[in-house]
Amino acid sequence: MAYSFQNDRFALEYVESQVYDHVLWESHCHPQFEMIAVLEGDVNVTAEGQSYRLKTAQAAIIPPLCYHSVTANEKGVYRRVTALFGGSMIPEPLAAHFSENTDAITIFPAERSDRLKAICQSSDPLFYYPLAESLMVQILYDTLNAPKQVTEMGSDPFLQRISLYVDEHIHEKILLDDLAVLTSRSRSSLCHLFEEKMNVSPKQYVLQKKLALASKLIAEGTPPTVAAMQVGYDNYSNFYRMYLKHFGKNPKEQKTEQTQKSV
Repeated sequence: MAYSFQNDRFALEYVESQVYDHVLWESHCHPQFEMIAVLEGDVNVTAEGQSYRLKTAQAAIIPPLCYHSVTANEKGVYRRVTALFGGSMIPEPLAAHFSENTDAITIFPAERSDRLKAICQSSDPLFYYPLAESLMVQILYDTLNAPKQVTEMGSDPFLQRISLYVDEHIHEKILLDDLAVLTSRSRSSLCHLFEEKMNVSPKQYVLQKKLALASKLIAEGTPPTVAAMQVGYDNYSNFYRMYLKHFGKNPKEQKTEQTQKSV
């Protein structure tokens, strides 16, 4: 069961599901910030080799381009509210706290998420747009002074080493051989271990990170051809094809949508 609400500044979704295995969502990353608020359940969020545990009434904000997965610690009913939002949603006084260049995940109490859930479930969500935006801003302010309620934090040096390398070389071509040398492993050993830990191949991981960054750059006004070069694509047609396959729209369509929203 899912309910969603979207406008040109943020997208909300409330989901209630019965979980029979440990994976809730596939590994992925976004060009926007993502908030995950657990209304009922117990999950682990693994982001770029760092793990955080979220229990009922806890939430996390994950920064843009941060590759992450969410897994259930127990089988049962899970209720959650998620939100995707760009930097324009963040009030100026909080800009430094939520810098889009940071790789820090913010953990905080999910006190207002029930009201976001109610808006998603309402018969006319657009009527509540001002309230939803106000709640989102309040949530962002709540994170400023909220004590971090993090349990069972852990890290994976293997994944963190790869993540750091990819982020530092995202503007270049990144080969499996580069990652194999970095981790002192064979290509086959690297691929096997990475996919076991991340539920995605190293090639797909790098591709999704590059496309997410390109989408973010295009949304900020960078011409698609320039964005392609900035994420290491010399051949624009290859970039165009991969972008269309991943997002279901081509770079020019996103550029047009972004221009229309800003008018």
